[in-house]
Amino acid sequence: MTDRNRKTSAFTLLEVLVATALIALLAGSLYASLNIAFKARRSALAAVEPSRKVDLAMQLLAEDLRSAVVPSGTLAGAFVSQDGKDNHGRDSDSVMFYCTTCSPEPQEGIGDIKKVELACEPSDDGKTQVLVRRVTTNLLSPIAIDPTEEVLCRGVFGFGLRYFDGTDWLDSWDSTTENNTLPCAVEVTLQLDDPSGRNPNVGGYITSQVILIPCAPAPSSSIQVITPSSSSS
Repeated sequence: MTDRNRKTSAFTLLEVLVATALIALLAGSLYASLNIAFKARRSALAAVEPSRKVDLAMQLLAEDLRSAVVPSGTLAGAFVSQDGKDNHGRDSDSVMFYCTTCSPEPQEGIGDIKKVELACEPSDDGKTQVLVRRVTTNLLSPIAIDPTEEVLCRGVFGFGLRYFDGTDWLDSWDSTTENNTLPCAVEVTLQLDDPSGRNPNVGGYITSQVILIPCAPAPSSSIQVITPSSSSS
């Protein structure tokens, strides 16, 4: 059999064009489907980001407050708070106390008791606040050392603290005038700014939690423990 008589099979130009068009159509459909999925993922992450950010900050705050020590002795100092406002009239409370919270990394000079300060500072643009945590680990240092500062939460609209003395809720606490005792419980309210800007004077996501202090004296009346609640304006 000669090569002249041998039949060859191949795609015609029309078949190649049809196959190319089908591949392009499938690729476009796949891209559209993936784009919708990625948009849904971004929307879901944006929706849970405020609650996730606040929950992480609340966990650290609760750990510090629950480990607060009685404000007496060589290392443990006073439990002092301030009921403050920022330049916009929003809650900007602060508190300083001593506790046995864990350190991220063991280092020389770090003792069991540390001084912790929780406060809000204006953000760089001045529109919101930044919740910061300052920790002083070496309380026996012969020289003054700067505390380690870390940001717990950005975009804070308001940070409020209330203290339960066993009978009433107070806006501030000073253990030096409270017979060197701790509050029975601390109510922490943290509110974020509204990223959409639709409610500049109202704020956005807000949550509140009551944290019991184990080293506090027994209250004269029962504390109504409120489960953490949150809302988004």
